[in-house]
Amino acid sequence: MKKTILDFIAKNEWIKPVLGFIILFILCIIFSPISSKGTIIFLKFDNLSNILRQVSEIGIISVGMTLVIIIAGIDLSVGSVLALSATLMAFGLMDWQLGFYASLFMVLVTGALIGLINGALTSWGKIQAFIVTLAMMTGARGFALFISNSNSRNIGFGEGAAPDTFKIFTTSFFGIPFPVFIFLGVTIVFSIMLRKIRLGRYIYAIGSNEVAAKLAGLPVKWIKTSTYIFAGLLAALAGIIHAAQLFQGNPNDGVAFELDAIAAVVIGGTSLKGGKGTLEGTLAGVLIIGVLSNILGLYGVQKDFQLMLKGAIIVTAVLLQEGSFTYSFRKVNK
Repeated sequence: MKKTILDFIAKNEWIKPVLGFIILFILCIIFSPISSKGTIIFLKFDNLSNILRQVSEIGIISVGMTLVIIIAGIDLSVGSVLALSATLMAFGLMDWQLGFYASLFMVLVTGALIGLINGALTSWGKIQAFIVTLAMMTGARGFALFISNSNSRNIGFGEGAAPDTFKIFTTSFFGIPFPVFIFLGVTIVFSIMLRKIRLGRYIYAIGSNEVAAKLAGLPVKWIKTSTYIFAGLLAALAGIIHAAQLFQGNPNDGVAFELDAIAAVVIGGTSLKGGKGTLEGTLAGVLIIGVLSNILGLYGVQKDFQLMLKGAIIVTAVLLQEGSFTYSFRKVNK
């Protein structure tokens, strides 16, 4: 029985981060502050809804980051793309009078174009992804600062301003913020792609062994580029949601969002070596970060300590991955 359970966990990579999230959730309930009325503050619907709202942006970015990391790449530009997208959305609605749908289209195309540039330079230019996306991180934020003249742009509503349609990103359904549904929808769509569609299988194949994938005749460069396009597109989508949540486009927002996304992906079990990972695990990783930040915030723990704890969790997650690789290697060679 024990061996069967262990084999099931080994075959389903997402189980471990999900179990980790469940354990953390239970601990948060046990150690949650208690209100004056004797209720568990952590379990209050408003608090849980707030957690989901806060993680939705990072979650959407993390989906794209998962695809990139599975092919053994990295994208450091997503935080800057979010800032640029939020800024473009604000100016598109308020200054350029493009309307909701035209502004939405412009922002998403910009994100996809940035991803295309990242992918092309990485695949055809043969420049390391770290260098390419680091340069794009600087360039995209610089462009956002140029457009906005280094100032945030507030978003208002009414005649000559943003249409009420834009408020869809701030509404709630059944008490759950709409961005949460977007995050879950994006996760489901790309999870199906990775599991059921040929492109998903190719992404895993390239991450596992790029040379073998080339010899098998796969269009490696185009597939790698597509993952960066997805990452840029999803970062732009997160930027639109970010602008809607804050009612402004700020070129200085999104700092270190790429690190939070990488943390969520790694905690979720995706290997930085490539070829391994699931979006179910990433979803659990995003929730782990969100729940942990929330419970620490309820206790008034300072932000600097939260950052240190997050760093320790990332290192621990990587060490556990390496341990599983070592175990698998020894098991195969017995």
